[in-house]
Amino acid sequence: MPELSEIMSGRFPASRSRIQQSILEDQVELWWFQDLKRSILCYSVAVVLILGTGLGGIVLLSTATSKSSDWRLGVGTVLCLLALGILLKQLLSSAIQDMNCMRNRTQIDKLRSGGLIDYLIILVTGLLILICGYVLIILANSEPHLSGRSWSDMLIAGVATTLAGSIILLSLLVYSLIFKLCPHVAASSSSRRVLSVYIISGGNTEGRQGELSSSTANLI
Repeated sequence: MPELSEIMSGRFPASRSRIQQSILEDQVELWWFQDLKRSILCYSVAVVLILGTGLGGIVLLSTATSKSSDWRLGVGTVLCLLALGILLKQLLSSAIQDMNCMRNRTQIDKLRSGGLIDYLIILVTGLLILICGYVLIILANSEPHLSGRSWSDMLIAGVATTLAGSIILLSLLVYSLIFKLCPHVAASSSSRRVLSVYIISGGNTEGRQGELSSSTANLI
């Protein structure tokens, strides 16, 4: 895409939409909001994972007894650590965005919601939850000396965590395939978002071609 300086210098035709798009592309703050729908989706998934793993871990830790303390403490600790890890990533991304201390597009794409790090976090979360579920099911079937209540609690927890981990991994796979096989979905979404910015700004620049180099804030 032509740079704003090249457009203003006359190398390319002076088009209002092209100048607007170039100015918007130069704004680092707007890089964090590209693919807005995907970012909102990934942010919502992160919130659900934080609440789910956090509450699940707290419930297991709070119900630990002398007869079932080992597996409850172990799985509960893993779930709480997962919740803290996801929360830390979200807080770190928000802090970097607010401080505007990162000005590299590639690094911003990796940190903002919808980037590669979010895929890895969801993948690791799903795998760990799935592993915890398998371990609980194996322990429940290999320890016949457990009382009926302890055995059923362990089996139910194992099935529930296994199902949750499988759903997370399957959802990630479906999401990745959709955006991998249908990249035009994200492209069309981004185009509609850019056009909406132009519509908002069009009323302020109509008939004033010579003032297109004014404050960027007026374009937004």
